[in-house]
Amino acid sequence: MNFKVFCATIKKGIQIRIRAYPVSFMVGCILTSFYTILGSYLMYHYFFLGQLSESFELNARTTDYMSYAIVGSLMYQFIVRTCLNVSRTLITELREGTLESLMLAPFKRTSYFLGNMTMQTVLTIGETAVAAVIGIAFGFRISDFNLYHFIVAISLSLYGFFGLSLMLGCVMLYTRDTYISQNTLFAIIFLVCGITFPKEALPYCLQLFGNVIPVTDAVTLMRASLLGGLTDSEFLYLGLQEFILGTIYIVAGMPLMKHVEHIALEQMEG
Repeated sequence: MNFKVFCATIKKGIQIRIRAYPVSFMVGCILTSFYTILGSYLMYHYFFLGQLSESFELNARTTDYMSYAIVGSLMYQFIVRTCLNVSRTLITELREGTLESLMLAPFKRTSYFLGNMTMQTVLTIGETAVAAVIGIAFGFRISDFNLYHFIVAISLSLYGFFGLSLMLGCVMLYTRDTYISQNTLFAIIFLVCGITFPKEALPYCLQLFGNVIPVTDAVTLMRASLLGGLTDSEFLYLGLQEFILGTIYIVAGMPLMKHVEHIALEQMEG
């Protein structure tokens, strides 16, 4: 990895964020998380009257639904922010007319994407912290915190999200579209990855589909580190599964991205 490219990418991203939209993106992301938490609160207290079925408790491995849903919504916020901004980097370069000059520069893809991922992760941590404070007002409680599990969950989640963002970036750059592709993916993630309810409530085919998206295990690992519910062996198994999925996405995404870049440049030249 080229450390100079890595640092320059972070510096560029932070400067753009501060000068172009220092507040709007942060407020919008926090509001999205707030509405998800509010929707879960209203459904739980006014639609389900604060009661959970035995099957739900068995699959969720907790009786605290609000904490379960809030952790899921915070992770969803993290997913959207990291995947969206990392995957949109090259198509943004294309739209701004700088993609060709970027390709002519000493461009190291790994350093470039890792720099964007690091910058976005640092910024998103602040937004997620604010959303977590809001969640406390709706009943968010950390019942069984495990620092070791938390560090592992964060690390593996970012690893998986990075791989997912590469694949999404390939789709965006090839189709020259961000709106349909990103929102379709995020809607699917919200449905099949257990954000506000256990994936076991879905038909089996959708459960299988959710299992091949690295978000599902990442959310489960994060819940386990904050709320408990998994043994050490179960946590290790899910962690290994998340690592394998993330590796598959990265190994497939890097060469695919390079191929899509050539297609995008050819289209630019007519």
